[in-house]
Amino acid sequence: MTAQIPQDREHRADLLPAYVNGQLDAGNARLVREHLLSCAPCRAELATWEALKDTATQIYASTPLPSPVLMDQVWAKIANGERQVTRRWSLARLLGRGWLIFRAQIPLIHKSLWIASALVCLFGLALTLLMASHEIAQKRAGDLLVLFIVVVGASGSAFIYGSAVDPGFELSLATPTSVRFLMLCRMVIVLGYNLLLGMLASAAFATVYGGGLWGMMQLWLEPLLFLSSLCLAISLLIGSTFALICAAVIEVLQTFPSTFLSHLGLPLSALDLDPTSPALLIAALLLIVGAVFFIPKQPRLAS
Repeated sequence: MTAQIPQDREHRADLLPAYVNGQLDAGNARLVREHLLSCAPCRAELATWEALKDTATQIYASTPLPSPVLMDQVWAKIANGERQVTRRWSLARLLGRGWLIFRAQIPLIHKSLWIASALVCLFGLALTLLMASHEIAQKRAGDLLVLFIVVVGASGSAFIYGSAVDPGFELSLATPTSVRFLMLCRMVIVLGYNLLLGMLASAAFATVYGGGLWGMMQLWLEPLLFLSSLCLAISLLIGSTFALICAAVIEVLQTFPSTFLSHLGLPLSALDLDPTSPALLIAALLLIVGAVFFIPKQPRLAS
C-alpha cells in the first residue's frame, strides 16, 4: 500500500506495518515517529494501516471460538490418522524387508542342489516311464516314482543350513537378521522347488499311466513334508549326510513291502505309514518348530 506515497524524498512506509503492531525496536520506533511529524504521505499511510488493524480486531472479536470439545475431537482425529499411517508404513516396510531377505537367500543356496534335484527326479521319471512296457512292473511304477520324489525333496532340506553345506554360513551368523528367519526362508524356497518338480513328474506319470494329478500327489505330498522337516532337524543335530541316509531308508521301508526286502536279503519290515494321515503334517510342524528353536544354539559371530 505504498503506491500513494511520492518518491521525491525518503519515506518510512516499509516500517509502518511493524510500527502499527508494536513490533519495532525503540530506535526504529523513534525514527518513524520523528518522520511522521514532517511527512503527510506517511501519516496517511499510517492511518490506512491503523484502519486495517482495527477492522481485523473487530472481525476477530466478533468470530466465536470453537468449543474445547470440538478442538479435542479434531486433534484426536489427527492423532489417529497419524498412527494409522505409521502402522501402514511400518507394515509395508516390514513386508518389503522380508521379501528382500527371502529373495537374497536364493543365490546363497548351493547351485548343485538345484541341478541334482532336477536330474535325479528326471531319472526317476524316465525309469518309471520305461516300466510302462512291462505289465508286471507297471504295478510298482507309481511306488518307484513316489520314492524318487520324496527322497529328492527331503534331501534338499538337509543341505540348506550349516557350516559344511552353506558357503555363506559365516555371513549368515554375522548378519543382524535372525538366523531362524533365514533358515525358514531357505526351507520354503527349497521345498517349493521340490514340490514343483514333484508336480511336473506326477503330471507326466498321470499322462502316461492315466489317473488324476491330485491322486498321484496325495501319495507323496505329506511324506515329503514330513521327511523334509525330519531331514532338516537331523542335519542340524548330526549332519546332512546322515539326514539324507535316514530319509532314504525310511522311504524305502515305507514304499516296498517286506517280501521285496526279504528277496534282497534284508531282515527288515516295511513301515506302515498312511501317506494321507494328518499325523504326518503335525509331526512335520513339530519337527520344524524344534529345528527353529535349536538354531540359536549354533555359535554366533560377534558383531
